Amino acid sequence: MEEIHYAYWLSTLDGIGTYTVRNLLEYAGSYSEIWQLNEAELKKACPKLQTEPAQLIISSRNEIQIMASYEEMLSRGIRFLHPKHPDYPPGLKYINNPPTGIYVMGDLPDPEVLSIAIIGARACSEYGRYVTRKLSGALSRAGVQIISGMALGVDGIAQKAALDAGGYTCGVLGCGIDICYPEDNRYIYNGLISSGGLISEYHPGTGPISGQFPMRNRIISALSDIVVVIEARDRSGSLITADLALEQGKDVYALPGRVTDSLSHGCNRLIRQGAGIILSPEEFIKDIAADYIHGSRKVTPPGSTLTGTDKNNAGAVQMTLTGAYGLSDDENSIMKIMDYSPKTVKTLQEESGIEPGRLYSCLMTLTMKGLIVQKGSRYARCSD
Repeated sequence: MEEIHYAYWLSTLDGIGTYTVRNLLEYAGSYSEIWQLNEAELKKACPKLQTEPAQLIISSRNEIQIMASYEEMLSRGIRFLHPKHPDYPPGLKYINNPPTGIYVMGDLPDPEVLSIAIIGARACSEYGRYVTRKLSGALSRAGVQIISGMALGVDGIAQKAALDAGGYTCGVLGCGIDICYPEDNRYIYNGLISSGGLISEYHPGTGPISGQFPMRNRIISALSDIVVVIEARDRSGSLITADLALEQGKDVYALPGRVTDSLSHGCNRLIRQGAGIILSPEEFIKDIAADYIHGSRKVTPPGSTLTGTDKNNAGAVQMTLTGAYGLSDDENSIMKIMDYSPKTVKTLQEESGIEPGRLYSCLMTLTMKGLIVQKGSRYARCSD
């Protein structure tokens, strides 16, 4: 067997976690040398190792079974990478408690291209849904890679928007990579395999257990240059990811919200602590372009002159509603005052100053363009 097979063998053993593998590797020097250790040496290498897992390591040394399992994994389109493998993501190597092995389907994020994590509440609001879709779509068209956890709510919405925009997105799972969880995100899961990537540190077949999801957050932040939080309660997994990102020296941005909305408490608190503020996709991309466009990571700033291969990202220039939908001055004025909470025509007329005939015509056009929705006699921003 080769080094990759020995590393794979250890990753399949239940109860042998990253702490144990790391200690064994430091003692033995290589995965193949761990294979040679007897029970006394295993316990010397890892003093906390109990007799039962030590005996499991020894009893599981069956080359035929290991190679058969490894080949079966490859036949399903799954790859296994350990930290010494040349394809192992560099961003994972130097974080606290790095994964001692990851399973991959599809493509890994390109380390030379800007990666942004978009995360947030599972039970997000219409406001959160709308901003997530617009932001993720705009970033994807600008050539930014989107990283998230494929969860319900913000995660899934961001990754679907990235796929729909033809961009790259990577999902980090809290279960085995061969398990689609939640099942409602099957479309996203299939899209990530064919057009993006999936990563998990858990062996194929590992079910979704609640304690595994906070662990995957360190991988999400490690793969990202920037973490964006879209709606989060005071105590949420998104805030854990934001904290990990700060520990890893990453920039954190948050979407502001009403102080009365519990879904915005976490984001508002992050902003109070110094996080960047998401005001619009256009302004956000201009902000990050100033930091990254002259570096090794690629992002197309709005309004830039595109030449050569950069023309492939030309959609990034047209991110404002006016540019993307060809809005008239009246329509643009209406969209500036339109909210996710329905407003009456009278209120819209008072706030916009547009005379009734033109106002009704604009409302009909905006509804046909899918930017607003009519709810009885009121109108609101469309969340889809």
